[in-house]
Amino acid sequence: MLRVSVALASLLLLVPSYAVSLDNDKELALKYQQQIEQIELTNSPYVIVEDLAKVVFKSVADAKSLADKEQEKQRMKMIVEEQLIPFVDIRFASYKILGPQLKQSTREERDLFVDAMRKILVETYSSALIQYNNQKINYEQERDVSGKKTVAIRTELEQPGAKPLSMVFKLRKNTKTNEWRAYDLVVEGISLVDAKRAELSKPLRDKGIGDVANELLKS
Repeated sequence: MLRVSVALASLLLLVPSYAVSLDNDKELALKYQQQIEQIELTNSPYVIVEDLAKVVFKSVADAKSLADKEQEKQRMKMIVEEQLIPFVDIRFASYKILGPQLKQSTREERDLFVDAMRKILVETYSSALIQYNNQKINYEQERDVSGKKTVAIRTELEQPGAKPLSMVFKLRKNTKTNEWRAYDLVVEGISLVDAKRAELSKPLRDKGIGDVANELLKS
């Protein structure tokens, strides 16, 4: 009985800090929600990238300033889910990763694979955001995108004591809605889409889309 009481008391001691953590997370989400909603996907892709980056990195800085560091990774995932993912064309990126396997797939397999890629993107971007430490980002000058369906926007992330990190955001225009969404990020010449396609090409051939997607979702 004593052990049960001690365990219960320990849990009760955790409740206040957990409640504060939830309140902090909700406050953080609401603080930037309106700014995110004001970013129009029909704007110039250059404007979208710069405006979105400003909001996201401000969110990251705020998240890192909170005291309970054990929740930091979860906060980064929340930022990615709520602020970044709506601006990413995950289905288009997933289809590019599937490559020739796309034609042989069923709708159910494609949907499952898109879900798996969404999970991977959230994990990849949230891990990357943890490394961000208020570095300055330089954006290339805006160019005319009239008549273009895709665009590659070059940026540089300044790093103290090291050469700037090259990042290229690739966006695609939906010709039905005129909305621009990102589908790939190229860091120092390495495309995330190409890297994932190279990694999964053999497993996709050997096991099939469904099995690979399920493995990724469970990992």
